[in-house]
Amino acid sequence: MRRPFSRTWLLGLALAFLLAGYVPTTALPRESTDKVTFLIEKLKDSSFKVRLKAALLLGRLADRRAVEPLMNALSDGNYVVRGAAARALGNLGYPAALPALNRLLRLANDDEVFVRKEAVKAIRKLAGPEAIDTLIAALSDGSPQVRLVAVHILGKLDLPGVRRAVVEAMGDEDELVRQEAIESLKGLGRAELNGLLRQALQNGGYRVQEAAVRLAEQLRMVELLDVIADMLVRDDVVPAVKREAGLAIAQMKDALNLDKIIQDSASSEPALRDKAVRLLGIYGGAKAVDRLLSMLKTDDTFLKRRVVAALGEAGDPRAIPALEYLRSQEQDKRLLQQIEISLRRLKPR
Repeated sequence: MRRPFSRTWLLGLALAFLLAGYVPTTALPRESTDKVTFLIEKLKDSSFKVRLKAALLLGRLADRRAVEPLMNALSDGNYVVRGAAARALGNLGYPAALPALNRLLRLANDDEVFVRKEAVKAIRKLAGPEAIDTLIAALSDGSPQVRLVAVHILGKLDLPGVRRAVVEAMGDEDELVRQEAIESLKGLGRAELNGLLRQALQNGGYRVQEAAVRLAEQLRMVELLDVIADMLVRDDVVPAVKREAGLAIAQMKDALNLDKIIQDSASSEPALRDKAVRLLGIYGGAKAVDRLLSMLKTDDTFLKRRVVAALGEAGDPRAIPALEYLRSQEQDKRLLQQIEISLRRLKPR
């Protein structure tokens, strides 16, 4: 009884054909036109070895008629044939094989690593200007694997419109897609990345904003501190992103201008003043805490609550007596709650 072909044997055969460039001889017509017709028919042969040879040879003939049959071969029941068909479509190149792009992207879900790798290689070869819309659309695909391949390819392209799509992918629900997008952006020049992250921080969705803040912190992009600081008091920024913004600023606080922040804390403009108060809490230290303590004299209960929160964040125990005295004098429930929170942060456990 004949032993079934093992997976190792099949893959070895495919690699021998694909990597060494060797294709066993077969009886082919002399005319190129007849060759294409002949090989297309052989893609339907019952022998996977014949289908494999046919796919490889079609990829060398540079004839657009081979595109659709090779696209159909991407669904072949034999994985080495699927991989060979993907390789052949890549060899036909851009723009001839561009119609196959969506089908190749679907191979991101193939069970075989060999097929997935061949598909990615082929997609790289087809990633010309006319492929961008398809690749960007794939970032919204329901399959994380398809989105991962799309962002991987887009991240390596230097074409208009691509960068913003990669930035949006930082907010993907799948961690691997997010990480691929972030790694791609790290390879950009600082000036270009600054512009992209600034726009993301100002207008992106909350996941994109969160990722942008973390990346700015990781790369210590102090030139983005102004827009990150603005996020602390923006009404359209969710609490989780505000927390990330505070953590990022704390890591880069040595780049802040404390004197300017103290000056802003006396501003008549509420947004500027409130941001300064939060920054004083993040900055900490004697000078910042002294300014915050002086602001406890305000009659504005809302501002006072912000100052109390900032004192808790600053972490200086010198604020404890002032907060305890304030607790004995105040009646506002929300302010009293904030005083308790700040005191718990300041008192040793």
